[in-house]
Amino acid sequence: MSTFRSGNLLLAFLLELAMLAAFCIFGWTAAGEATWLKFVLALGLPALAIAAWAIWGAPRSRTRLKGRGLLIFKIVMFGLATVAWWGAGQTFIGTIFAVLAAINLLAGMAFGQE
Repeated sequence: MSTFRSGNLLLAFLLELAMLAAFCIFGWTAAGEATWLKFVLALGLPALAIAAWAIWGAPRSRTRLKGRGLLIFKIVMFGLATVAWWGAGQTFIGTIFAVLAAINLLAGMAFGQE
């Protein structure tokens, strides 16, 4: 059973990285032809996600949400990342991301992981 728990924690980490990639790719593709705006959005959107995760989702944060609040935060963040994948034209990746995020969150609840 500990292998599944460890695997779910690894999946959570990989989903967080994929979330940042989604925001970066979406920022680059959504900016149109303005190169400066591409860079601002491609760097700014992941930076906002990192800041939000550091404040409300990081395990060592003093202001980390607990229980349902944390679950809702993760659902919103992973949902936004799914929409970002789709908005960047990566519907297959976005769908796989959404399914894996749902599995991860459900397994986290089953294993008592926050």
